[in-house]
Amino acid sequence: MFLDFTNWPVSNNLNLLEVFFWVNSLYSLKYTGSSFISTYGTVMKRGVLYYRTRIKDANGKLVAIYAKTPEELYNMERKEFECLPVLTGKDIDRIVSKDIRQNIFEKYQKDMENNVRFVFPDEEDYPCRLKELYDKPYILYYKGRLPRNDVRSVAIVGSRRCSEYGRYAAREIAGILSEAGACIISGLAAGIDSEAHKGALYKGGYTCGVLAGGVEKCYPAGNFNLYMDIQNRGGIISEYPGESITTPGMFPLRNRIISGLSDYVIVVEAGFRSGSLITAGTALEQNRTVYAVPGRITDVSSKGCNRLIADGAMVVTDFESLPGELGLSIPNYEKNIKNDIVLARDEKMLYSLLLDFTPKSLETLVNDSGMSPAEVLRSLTCLEIKGIIREISKNFYVRIQ
Repeated sequence: MFLDFTNWPVSNNLNLLEVFFWVNSLYSLKYTGSSFISTYGTVMKRGVLYYRTRIKDANGKLVAIYAKTPEELYNMERKEFECLPVLTGKDIDRIVSKDIRQNIFEKYQKDMENNVRFVFPDEEDYPCRLKELYDKPYILYYKGRLPRNDVRSVAIVGSRRCSEYGRYAAREIAGILSEAGACIISGLAAGIDSEAHKGALYKGGYTCGVLAGGVEKCYPAGNFNLYMDIQNRGGIISEYPGESITTPGMFPLRNRIISGLSDYVIVVEAGFRSGSLITAGTALEQNRTVYAVPGRITDVSSKGCNRLIADGAMVVTDFESLPGELGLSIPNYEKNIKNDIVLARDEKMLYSLLLDFTPKSLETLVNDSGMSPAEVLRSLTCLEIKGIIREISKNFYVRIQ
């Protein structure tokens, strides 16, 4: 064998440990210029389970290599590699070199120093919902905590470019489900994903962010503070180690983990081409129940959700009954503004005019309220300070809770 880890104090299961370093070596080779790519999984051929990895030939075409056991795939010696026409002598030298071994060892040490942990499918901590999947990740890297197997998990996903209505719905749904004891799963993306994480954290709940790239690479970078909050109070998860570079093709693969970790998937807002529809599709393949938040037929950001509903997805009709539908306890829930926010009469008037989450201009609010422009501006300023409306552009206001 070209790597020897028998003395590594990482796992008692040597087979899975070998698989771990096989995957890492592929990753390492990919980002150092080799023809290898980090694709590893299983496949059924004529009733026999094979382990598979893929390499690229000189033309960039993927070529699959199969073996009946992880050890067999891992323990391919030089002479076996030489039988593969897609590998050059230089490629083979890189695979069997001591430099590569040392590089992998250093990556492992760095992960341990940065509190990155990993878990294999046959270990107790591996999420049981993922174990049942045919395309489960062979390794999960994580910072913080993994979702508990005995706690109901709900994925909340949606568009990055979402409306205020979508933001509000994501926060409220995540908040009430967190209060009911659910773990909220999402992808840490801008828009709906971020609001779902924030809603769970605000209610003191547990949430997991599943990254497309490496577990130590916050993406998008603008969500770094949220990324830190989640790993401190929840968990960051990825099937890629360290600071693996995020590429577009990783997002659809990530989506299967989001749905796979969950008992239910709720799509809040999604256009026709939204990646959230991919998550909904994988959820159905994984025998998960899909819910969708309906939107107006004129809203582009709701066309995907409305299509899901037309195709048979469950409908989120209100916040209060949702925990019960998902088999959770129903917490005490206040539909309107929190009790600690007190509104003056003029403020209540303007707030009521913004209840549909549609941005309205200052001129419209003046006309609809019958108040003077000065009175409207004064009340709007007070509502902004109280954090329940926002000016999204010059003299256009929208409710945010």
